[in-house]
Amino acid sequence: MRKIFLIISALFLLFSCCNSKKAHNQSKFTVYFGKSGGFTNLPMEYMLNEDGQIFRIQNDTTIEVHTISRKQMKEIKNLLAEIEFQELDINEFGNITYYIKTNTKKYENMVRWTDTSDNQQVKDLYQKLLTTIK
Repeated sequence: MRKIFLIISALFLLFSCCNSKKAHNQSKFTVYFGKSGGFTNLPMEYMLNEDGQIFRIQNDTTIEVHTISRKQMKEIKNLLAEIEFQELDINEFGNITYYIKTNTKKYENMVRWTDTSDNQQVKDLYQKLLTTIK
């Protein structure tokens, strides 16, 4: 009886770990976005992967929010290409700092900005990403 309990416990732990690893697998295309700072300094972080799955990152764990449509995914990729995201070099910090980070096969880039930033295209992209989590 004790061996069965140990085997079942081990299998339970194994399967519990597998679900969280699925979100961390590097895909061909991943976008991280969020903000930090403010009065409470509680970060808001999300991850969008190639399959259109959106995960909330909270306390080093990922929680699946939902999956977006292929149309929405295509719009986001088009916005990234339009603003030439791979070439952007914005690294501003403030009371509230917003960020978008991309990982693709071709490039990796991260931009940070504040409410007073002049780059409206990045702000529009961020707003588009925020609409995917609602």
